[in-house]
Amino acid sequence: MAVMIATLGGSGDIIKLGVRLMENVDKVLLVAGKPLSEIYPESEIKAGTEIVNPPEKASELESLLEGFGIRVKTFKVDPFNFKECLITIIELINAQPEGVEVVLNVTGGTKILSLAALSAAGMCRCKAFVIQEKGNGSIKLELPMPDPGYFEKIGKQGKKTFSYLMQEEKKLKDPIEQCSDEKLRPFISKNIANHLGVTPQTLTPILKSLEFSGLLSSRKGSIKRGEPAGGKSGVKIWRLTDEGKIYAAYFSKENR
Repeated sequence: MAVMIATLGGSGDIIKLGVRLMENVDKVLLVAGKPLSEIYPESEIKAGTEIVNPPEKASELESLLEGFGIRVKTFKVDPFNFKECLITIIELINAQPEGVEVVLNVTGGTKILSLAALSAAGMCRCKAFVIQEKGNGSIKLELPMPDPGYFEKIGKQGKKTFSYLMQEEKKLKDPIEQCSDEKLRPFISKNIANHLGVTPQTLTPILKSLEFSGLLSSRKGSIKRGEPAGGKSGVKIWRLTDEGKIYAAYFSKENR
């Protein structure tokens, strides 16, 4: 059996067609775009714009497909935020059990949501397809996937660094930009090195290389010294860039 991850906009027909044309689907994960009213104030929505409600469509699909014994779960995303869409879909792919076939139906939703799903499929080595309507009926058109081998050029310690920084950022109660240096202790070089089981001297070239590639950023900070020294010491605080978060999501399954 297989899991179908499907992007959803205003039409549920492409989801039903995808299930029928795949034949062996026993679970569907719907990635539904939030309605415009949840993303933008009314004043920013162009007059005459057709307002669709993908989560509402998802609810209808859940009732229909579950009647045929197919498990369905919906995940809402901002369909105009490529990074959010991409990371959400990568995490859904990685959450599936080993040996389960994962296929992406990238037909529905905004162009950004659909492209994010296609990118996730390529990165995670999954099949992807679109539903193409023809005069004599609809067909499932499988899309060619590029080889994502360039991701493997990042070494083992780099992957562990991504995973650690992402998990620590998720623990923060406030956005990382708003946190004091004291709350960002897990993000200083020494503590990253301790978690990875290496010395700061070993880790520093790795961090600098990832920063040069645009996957990490750093800034100077200061934290309190322990007793009896007192005072503060200067530190370097590291964090994932937007692109780095995508890599971290991609490598998360390896570091479980």
